Amino acid sequence: MASEIVKIGKQETKDFIGALNKSIRAFPGNLSLKEKTINNWRTEIDALLGLIQYDDRYSWPTRLAKELADNQDLVKFFKIFSYKFQYPSGAMKPHEVKRLLENNVHFRPSVYILKMLKNAEDIEKSRVGITKAELTHCVFNDLRVVRDNRSEIHSWELIKENRIKGKKYDWKGDVIRYAGDILDYLEQANILIRHPDFKYYLNHNEDLAIERFINPDQDFYSYDYLSKPYELSSIRAIKNNWIEYMNEKISDGYFDTDIIALISNDSYEYKKIKEDLKTEPSFIMDDDINIGYAGENLTVNHEKLFLKKNNRSDLVHLVKLIPSNFAVGYDINSRDLDNTHKMIEVKSTASTSLNSFTRFHLTPNEWSAAETHEDNYYVYRLLINKSGIKLHVIQNPVQEYREKRIKIHIRDGVDIIFDPEISGEERPFLMEKEGEI
Repeated sequence: MASEIVKIGKQETKDFIGALNKSIRAFPGNLSLKEKTINNWRTEIDALLGLIQYDDRYSWPTRLAKELADNQDLVKFFKIFSYKFQYPSGAMKPHEVKRLLENNVHFRPSVYILKMLKNAEDIEKSRVGITKAELTHCVFNDLRVVRDNRSEIHSWELIKENRIKGKKYDWKGDVIRYAGDILDYLEQANILIRHPDFKYYLNHNEDLAIERFINPDQDFYSYDYLSKPYELSSIRAIKNNWIEYMNEKISDGYFDTDIIALISNDSYEYKKIKEDLKTEPSFIMDDDINIGYAGENLTVNHEKLFLKKNNRSDLVHLVKLIPSNFAVGYDINSRDLDNTHKMIEVKSTASTSLNSFTRFHLTPNEWSAAETHEDNYYVYRLLINKSGIKLHVIQNPVQEYREKRIKIHIRDGVDIIFDPEISGEERPFLMEKEGEI
């Protein structure tokens, strides 16, 4: 959706809405949806995720939309979203905001959840989890929490007491929806892990991010300046403030995705993969490295392992990560088994689920390099998640476009849309420890 919003660009609001509705309808399974349902999709994206900005005449993509479209890092996106989201919010309808303001509600759900689980683990000296129903009935629906700031420990003690008593909760979808959504967002952010017991647990591979969550340095204060009695018109006027707040830039590297944390199932595996990869002299992986650079480093490792596995260790020294300031239009110099030169541009998407990754962006410089190097130019499209790393390779994307096997949209370079069944091929991604080759 971010890619579609960015592709539309700045337009008069009526035209923007028409174009976005058309894009939403084109998503799989949406063709037969009623216009009202399509509009609900669009307004939820608009209000909740902070991807669209507007004034009296125009609508256009926000900074978050552009960043997500360009970087393809859904994990980082959901970290930022979960970190900032609170009640009341500009994502809610004005009458719902009014009700919360009149009840003096000010609640940051993700911060509260993570503090509660962290404190509970300290008390219990073991891993603890929480279900959607427990969070709904013991936290979200309790004014002693969302209005009166009951401590996280007291909420945990209530949950424990209810477990001992065997308390039954209402699990209907519409009842647990809001609390469940927050837990799901935190799972998408790789902050929580959902286990088969339907409980969500802290992901201790992300302890640095968790620490930053529970000590927030940003908050949304615009509602504090409204006068009582609260007027719906005044609340509506703050919607743009909310979108601006959601798009306020967080310090560089603050929530960048730790790729090793994303592909690891537990702390032991996390440490083992990091140690294994450190045996590769060219591999650089700092805690705050971004998704793009992480994908490039992993690909350098992959290329060297590929050559070794195929008895071409003599070519390994030719595989090099190119410093970005050289601006050559690709990331890696490599070799094929016949010593043919390969120029590899790496495009990575980080996600905790197998989402579509059939769109990526090439800058003008990258597209020009693809035109120049033709069959020696490769795009390595990576999807990184708990299932591992999925690699799809497209050779000579310019020729693929000329032969109508991929589509492009011109946007400060080109957005490329491909069908994995038609363009390129999926290949195994290699991450074995060097000493085992």
